[in-house]
Amino acid sequence: MYLIDKKQQLIDFAKAVAIPVGLTDSIKWPVRAGTVIFPVRNIFVKEFFSQINEAGLHGNQNKWREAFYGPTQLWRMSHHLVNGLVDEDVDQSDIAEKILLFLEGISALNNNHYFEHIGKHFILADSDVSKTITVDMHDNKKEARKALMLAGLLWSYSETNYFVAHELTCEYHGAYTLPDGNFAVIREFMNLRPIELWSNRDYGSLPDFLRIITIHDSSLNIGFDVYNNLFDEKGTMATSLLKSAVCTSDNRSLSYDEILSLISSFSAKVETFTVEVETMSNSDIARKYTEVFWYRKKSLTDYIGITWKPSEEIYKILEKGLEQGPKKKAIVISSGNNLVDELISQYDFSVHLKT
Repeated sequence: MYLIDKKQQLIDFAKAVAIPVGLTDSIKWPVRAGTVIFPVRNIFVKEFFSQINEAGLHGNQNKWREAFYGPTQLWRMSHHLVNGLVDEDVDQSDIAEKILLFLEGISALNNNHYFEHIGKHFILADSDVSKTITVDMHDNKKEARKALMLAGLLWSYSETNYFVAHELTCEYHGAYTLPDGNFAVIREFMNLRPIELWSNRDYGSLPDFLRIITIHDSSLNIGFDVYNNLFDEKGTMATSLLKSAVCTSDNRSLSYDEILSLISSFSAKVETFTVEVETMSNSDIARKYTEVFWYRKKSLTDYIGITWKPSEEIYKILEKGLEQGPKKKAIVISSGNNLVDELISQYDFSVHLKT
């Protein structure tokens, strides 16, 4: 990625971000993030870049990998980071440099693979893929499909904990080509018991980490955008499925009965936690969304040894800002442009890069 011209990186960044932001659902559960965190977004962004500097990440791939656990963690914050800089009227040339800074981090976390707008999402080196899947796998189609069911359930479960901040708990990557010509898709689910974020919840004996690996034949035809959203227009994830494994953090493959037990346990928690969120007041949801936002940089604050939690002053600013309402105007679509094209224009800071 470092061999790509900086200006081209900025152009490609704008094109990549515009796809998930422009194609996202207009309604989010429980609310759209931007409608509640706008009063404190600029503060979040200032803290984020200040903490990156404090951690000394710039120019050090190993430090990036210690401070963050995957590229999606940075990608899914990217448009919020840019919007926060714009909120602060930061000079556009400085915004360009800050975009390049977190693209540096994304590259370090992405094993130096340059990002595709919609395509494969590689994190592991080719030599590490086979090592990752050296576990007992379920060859029975029925059992393999239960692994896919669990993966879908965990995506829903993640929303009950983190709302749309899926990067805090999900990272899908692949499809990796195996020596026999088949493909491997790997899904890693982490932070499944965020007790610090939801101290009143009973997570029981749920695991904190699961890895779901599925093996597919050559008919698999999927892609990911940079926000880790999966594109499978022809449903090939299911039709190409050959075998699967569900593993714990120690790479132990779970039995079929254990998978069924997890499906039952997580289903019950989804129901319980959904009811809890839907009975929260608008004010409580705004506070919780703010906490989720600050939790997004917990791995970074852990790395530098400070608390991730927002200060009481943040809540006061949030409450006052929500009463006053947002200052930002809605996006105006230029004549002949669609939303994605308009967003590409808005997120392209390449012309402002100082040479």
